[in-house]
Amino acid sequence: MNWRIYLQPRRLMWLIPVTCLLAAWAVIPPALDVPAYKLPRLDGTLDRLWQITSDGTLAEAIGNSLLRLGEGFLIGAGLGLTVGLLMATNAKVTAFVEPVVAFFQAVAGIAWIPLAIVWFGFGSGPVLFVVANAIFFIVLYNTILGVESIQPVLINALRTLGGTKRDVMREVIVPGALVSVLTGLRSGLAFGWRALIAVELIANSPGLGFLSRQAEGARDGETIIIVVLVVGALWLAMDSLILGPLQERTVVRWGMVASGRRA
Repeated sequence: MNWRIYLQPRRLMWLIPVTCLLAAWAVIPPALDVPAYKLPRLDGTLDRLWQITSDGTLAEAIGNSLLRLGEGFLIGAGLGLTVGLLMATNAKVTAFVEPVVAFFQAVAGIAWIPLAIVWFGFGSGPVLFVVANAIFFIVLYNTILGVESIQPVLINALRTLGGTKRDVMREVIVPGALVSVLTGLRSGLAFGWRALIAVELIANSPGLGFLSRQAEGARDGETIIIVVLVVGALWLAMDSLILGPLQERTVVRWGMVASGRRA
């Protein structure tokens, strides 16, 4: 990935609102008569960040959350992509199950948290289930849409030339659905990340969400703010370091979407 583009002046415009927010954070809370646990101060938050970084608390929470996100993503995305390709290649099956898939794709992953806790108890079980569930239906739905967008004439042309079902899958269906699949993977990872933090808050599973829950019980507003900022920063890193380059090396390079356009 070419990081030089982010050093261009137009790419640095984001520093202006960030600087304004930090300045407001440094000035406004001390000027208001509000307890620090309700409106944390910038200096107190930085001190707390140093503490939980030095003792390894933050790193452990980040590691636990990313590990479960990775596991849930592999399960949800792997199953969603596989089942989606198999279903979408059969028009009758697609017509039968697509409304059901669309329904579950619209149901937020966090809606399953109470039932997941009943099924798996507290700990890692409900976390993996909710995250994989949130990712699975988004990837599945986008895979089906991607296959449906392929012109039948392309498939028929390859078959006329003697192409087998495997050839059709490899040469037409997978490349033709790739833009939609990447959209599903990106959206699935985003929704899975949100669901992960939510279920960690409730299911007492070690991670960033549970760290925030503990801070809430201790009226530690600084740690809660740190968790919020880390969650956002980690998502930006995942999107720019993993999914962005993947898009650039596939659909952008192949001319399927214009450079700079999000899949």
